[in-house]
Amino acid sequence: MSFQRKALATLLGSLLIIFAAVAYLTSNLFVQSTEKAETSQYELMKKIVEFNIQGLETRALARAELVASLPNVRDMVANKNRDGLAAEMKLMFEVQRDKFGVDQAQFHLAPATSLLRLNNLPKFGDDLSSYRPIVVAVNKDNVARKGLSISRSGPGVFGVAPVFDRAGKPVGSFEFGSNFNLVLDGIKRAYGLESALFMDEARLKSAAPDLGGDVYSEKNRMGRFIKYGSTNWELLRNLVTDSELSDPSISSNPYTAEFQGTAYGVVAVPLLNSAGDMLGIIISAKDFSPTRSTLGQSLIWLIMFSLFGLVFMAGVIIVIVRGAIASPLAALNQRFQSLVKGEDAQPIESSEGFYGEIGELAEHYESLRARQSVDGSKAGAQ
Repeated sequence: MSFQRKALATLLGSLLIIFAAVAYLTSNLFVQSTEKAETSQYELMKKIVEFNIQGLETRALARAELVASLPNVRDMVANKNRDGLAAEMKLMFEVQRDKFGVDQAQFHLAPATSLLRLNNLPKFGDDLSSYRPIVVAVNKDNVARKGLSISRSGPGVFGVAPVFDRAGKPVGSFEFGSNFNLVLDGIKRAYGLESALFMDEARLKSAAPDLGGDVYSEKNRMGRFIKYGSTNWELLRNLVTDSELSDPSISSNPYTAEFQGTAYGVVAVPLLNSAGDMLGIIISAKDFSPTRSTLGQSLIWLIMFSLFGLVFMAGVIIVIVRGAIASPLAALNQRFQSLVKGEDAQPIESSEGFYGEIGELAEHYESLRARQSVDGSKAGAQ
């Protein structure tokens, strides 16, 4: 019986180990699948932000090239006719501003001198060379460009097109600029991403002296960066810190952070101007709780099914061991003990339940019992 108890314990222990190993490996697969899904989400989030920036750049460039190709505009830029340009373009700019979020429009003279700001008519004649490399480049090689930049009015997404006179001679350039809020609001509306725009404070102050208000207030400052726009500042200021913003690898290392018990995936998209200088960073966050909730539910169901399977299989083993092995062996053991003691051994009434080797033992028992009966009869006759 000691062996039987040890054998049963060994079987149950082995079963426990197997179920634990299967549950562990399966849970690891669930976790890895979730991590892969979240990695895909990180990549998709970055692509969404980049795609929307590129789309805004393309639209800004298309508008700029359209205006730069107008015959009257070409003549007035060639003649440096500020008043004529202002009168001609005033209504167009107001429509673009009010309906499409275009908040900057400017004519330049080579190499990068402001001729007319439609968004700020009194300000003109200043040199943009030190902080507007995209304008310098367009007036240098007369090739239209699009990109990110900081103007006197603030950061934006720009399209800059060269302007030629009637003879095809380059006479300047024209640009349209859209506010980054169009990107932030667009990706929130279409994809549910919460985003914030952080600008390098030193670059912003140097290139955009016209900015005022509370842009540079302490509530917006995070290390060397200034929060310039956000769709949900209460959330995002708890998901990103100064050390993370200052980490050069933040754009290649997305991460997960929690706010009020909810897990958010956080990605960073650096903003570079045409010269390759970093102007700022867009931080975007997405609620990862559905993915995490699915993982948690899967693990709970896995544990429940594993426990149920363990209990069920343990019950089956116990029934089989006790019913099909232990009980027949116990019955045979009692009868063999009777034979050994020379007592009258009882026959096995039914062979049901005696299978395999146990059945052979039962047959041997019956043979021994029959022989004992014959020997007993002979002894009584003498």
